[in-house]
Amino acid sequence: MKRLWLCLLLTLPAPAQTPDFLLQTQRLITSVSDRLKPTVVHIESWSRRAGTRVKAVGSGVVVTPEGRIVTNYHVIDKADQVQVVLDDRSRYDAQVLQRDKLTDLAVLQIKTPAPLPYASLGDSDSAQVGQWVLAIGNPYGLDRTVSFGIISGKGRYIPGSEQGVTPLNDFLQTDANIDSGSSGGPLVDLQGKVVGINSSGIGRGIGFTIPSKVVKEVMQGKQQQGQLERGWLGLYTQPFTRALAAYRGIPSVRGLLVSDFAPGSPAQRSGLQVGDVITELDGTPVEAEEEDEIQRFAQQVSRLTPGSKVEMKVRRASGQTNLAVEIGLQPHLEGAEVETPYGFRVAEITSFRQQQFRLIDKSGVVVTEVLEGSPASEAGVEEGDLLLEWEDRPVETLDQVERLADAPAKANLLLRFRKGQYRYYALLQQRGRKKP
Repeated sequence: MKRLWLCLLLTLPAPAQTPDFLLQTQRLITSVSDRLKPTVVHIESWSRRAGTRVKAVGSGVVVTPEGRIVTNYHVIDKADQVQVVLDDRSRYDAQVLQRDKLTDLAVLQIKTPAPLPYASLGDSDSAQVGQWVLAIGNPYGLDRTVSFGIISGKGRYIPGSEQGVTPLNDFLQTDANIDSGSSGGPLVDLQGKVVGINSSGIGRGIGFTIPSKVVKEVMQGKQQQGQLERGWLGLYTQPFTRALAAYRGIPSVRGLLVSDFAPGSPAQRSGLQVGDVITELDGTPVEAEEEDEIQRFAQQVSRLTPGSKVEMKVRRASGQTNLAVEIGLQPHLEGAEVETPYGFRVAEITSFRQQQFRLIDKSGVVVTEVLEGSPASEAGVEEGDLLLEWEDRPVETLDQVERLADAPAKANLLLRFRKGQYRYYALLQQRGRKKP
């Protein structure tokens, strides 16, 4: 029997050797991973919701030895305290230097006794579909997790979660895993360069990353009143489809259809008309048959210098027309907000808020957030409602709400709101208190 087993062992084929190129690739991936992991940080932010502290977590990447860190806007949105945990478990309070809702990017600063290991931003324009990449982050609290994949697509457009917000991103798509907690971590190529900041995942193998080109623009951009300075035209557009072109009798024309204007906007002052088809802006052809192409036009406008004049070519019933358009400064998006102890938040009505909630005018304050299960939610208050009265006292400004909200919370509070053209009363009752 022993002799039989020995014969069998001697006749078995030798284990196949791993090809050298695979071993070299494995060593390269390991090397890049080891080099980049110390640059990835864990971010914790705290905000106040209905009188309680709410914690959010995410990832970030150190991009300068002096402690400059890039992460996602949504990781630190509305936070009044942000802390960064480094690779050695040391913890530092962070200052928010820049926050940019339209690109979902934020820049933080921490002060450390010694220079930090940092990652370099690469060239996302040269990234190619099929290129190998690593995603590094802290999914589900598992620090510095590395996943491997490829760039699956470029120029992806994801509509904003809020009406009135056009995100200024041509996302990179990757099949490297981007899970909860990974937001803000880097996507790196096999040279160890950061080609993007991971933003979101919508399923296994489908993740979206903000290109490093956009990261550089945000880091180098000028801030004004807490918002990045950008070009603005103030017009509403829609794709000029082939069907619309045929209906207009100009089947060969490609462009962007103007459907409306923001009141007093640069586009309105330029002589542009509703129904015009924009075919060229500042020497660059404009073409949009899909929503993502409208978003690229918005990107183009945002990169123009406020106060500069550019030429716009439009097609209207009378034929081709050239217009001189002065680029405006993008209005402040969100404006100041006040958190109340009753589970709702209100804000001043900016042009963005007016568009977001389809409000007729900009007077008063508007509800921007209602916490599920809060007194406000149970009373039927919804986002977009206008706050009119606080216990029979008219509310006209955010300062009034701030003073009233600072008073000790009551067991029962009667407020009056407007929803569209309908006015209603809402009795807000604190949980745990005996109802009358």
